[in-house]
Amino acid sequence: MLNFPENYFQGEYREGFYIAPMMKRVWAAEMETLAVISAICKNYGIRYFADWGTMLGAVRHKGFVPWDDDMDIGMLREDYRKFIQVAGKVLPEGYKLINLHTEKTFGSYLSRVVNTDKIRLDAEHLEKFHGCPYAVGVDIFPIDYIPRNKEDEELQKQLILITLSAAQLVPQAEQNRKELDEMLEQIQELCNVEFTDRKPLDQQLRELTEQLCSLYTAEDADCVTSIMDLVNGWEYRPSKECYAQSILMPFETIQVPVPVGYDEVLKVKYGDYMIPVNQSGGHDYPFYEGQEQQLKEYLKEHGMSGKPFEIDC
Repeated sequence: MLNFPENYFQGEYREGFYIAPMMKRVWAAEMETLAVISAICKNYGIRYFADWGTMLGAVRHKGFVPWDDDMDIGMLREDYRKFIQVAGKVLPEGYKLINLHTEKTFGSYLSRVVNTDKIRLDAEHLEKFHGCPYAVGVDIFPIDYIPRNKEDEELQKQLILITLSAAQLVPQAEQNRKELDEMLEQIQELCNVEFTDRKPLDQQLRELTEQLCSLYTAEDADCVTSIMDLVNGWEYRPSKECYAQSILMPFETIQVPVPVGYDEVLKVKYGDYMIPVNQSGGHDYPFYEGQEQQLKEYLKEHGMSGKPFEIDC
């Protein structure tokens, strides 16, 4: 269990943005989850890097970007594969690995480790996660290689677009039967695969899409990417040398590994990244707002005080 000074959980302003005490508890719970991930990576020789807002926060703020509410890490595809192979088997009790292989309705091409799958108010959980009752997690993004050959890159992107399009048609298969069948025939021919009745078609297509994202290795490439962003037109391609090593940087009360080429990566992602430009976050803030409403209703129904959770019942 990580150690935090008592005053860490007080509300405060950073960069003119107010961080509520509960958000501090959420941050702490996320760092506890990262510590579990980090221990698995150390035991199995898996490398990971702070990514997205977490990398930006480490470099610019020595902690969370004040208006950020989640943690992101990245793994080169070979490490990502190894992690998802072992994590489901060795994660401590209560933690859960979520991705398109574990959840049929999971729509993203990343993985997430969560500390619970529901709100928990038992004393053991609240003590372990510093008074945070909510389900929190760490997003893990695969980092893929871009082939040097431009024709190979374009073919890969086109194949991914086809499989994504086909997967989107599956829920309305009856209305789009002819178009879907034509696409499936094309995919089977181009990718040398055969779809079966033993698994939902949309899941097979999503798994195939993931395989297409990871066609190439370090030997084939000079640059890496967030493949879905590249497919959607964002020219995100930092040098693979950016991820040759990692360096530890302070992050709140811990340290996180940042790619040695963080300057190049952050410039590609954020431009002049040392200038704060967005104090509203990239998604609904806070992410646990829905859980907060559920907790509020539960506390009210059971005549319990919301004061420990900063809730007015």
